[in-house]
Amino acid sequence: MNRLAAAIAVLVVALPVAAPAAAQDVAGPVAAAVDQFGQSMAESMTGGPGLFVTAQGEAPLPAASATPMTVTIKGEGKTAVEAVADRNAQLEKIRSVANRFDVAMEVGATNYAIAEAGAWSPASDAWATAFSDDPEVEVELIGDDPATSADGRTITASVQVKLNRPNESRLPQFVDALAEAGVSNLDDSLNGLNLGAMTPFLSLLGLDGARDPGEAVWNQAAADGVRKARAQAEAIAEASGRRLGPVRYVSVLMRSHDGDNALVSVAVRFGFED
Repeated sequence: MNRLAAAIAVLVVALPVAAPAAAQDVAGPVAAAVDQFGQSMAESMTGGPGLFVTAQGEAPLPAASATPMTVTIKGEGKTAVEAVADRNAQLEKIRSVANRFDVAMEVGATNYAIAEAGAWSPASDAWATAFSDDPEVEVELIGDDPATSADGRTITASVQVKLNRPNESRLPQFVDALAEAGVSNLDDSLNGLNLGAMTPFLSLLGLDGARDPGEAVWNQAAADGVRKARAQAEAIAEASGRRLGPVRYVSVLMRSHDGDNALVSVAVRFGFED
């Protein structure tokens, strides 16, 4: 009887919660159903009955102007030393632009890659002349010269650079200066990938990379969710004549955002005090 009452209480708590991104409306009943399915096992493992609730926490998203722009630099050469020298030369051009516009610049770790040019040459030119009515036609074969193919290795030294965004009035000039410095693969992470009609669904699932605030903000929202879950659980425990105990289990159900706040839905199981 107590288990049935707890299940009803959980559903009453989970269903009416209004969330800007509607994540809670989906996650609450699903999480409650899964929990009820394995409740007996969970209670035996945790040493007694508990109280399960879901809640949604939030934390302010960083200002859009704080979202960095990303540039990928690829230095190339026949040796790693040459590739790094090429990378450094490109870095200095970008650093000069950053200093001119007084923006911070963060250089990531360097990744290396080795590519071998494939040595290819046709066995004969019969395949080419077969498509010509004139057997005397001269055909120029395209492919690597066997004399130089062994020396066709290229080593790449790649690094990602994050640049703070200047204010909007200077942003067009900043982008132009980067282009003049040789940048051809600027990624403005404010916009991210244009996924069309799929964007709202990816955002609901926490997969929207267009504005990822970082783990510190997600963790802050999750902690707010646990706090709200405890407030709900304490009210339920008090109504049943019991005192709420410590947290036994926390699960992050969903990440999303409403444009201003990072939203994290959590499922929390609390124990009861003896």
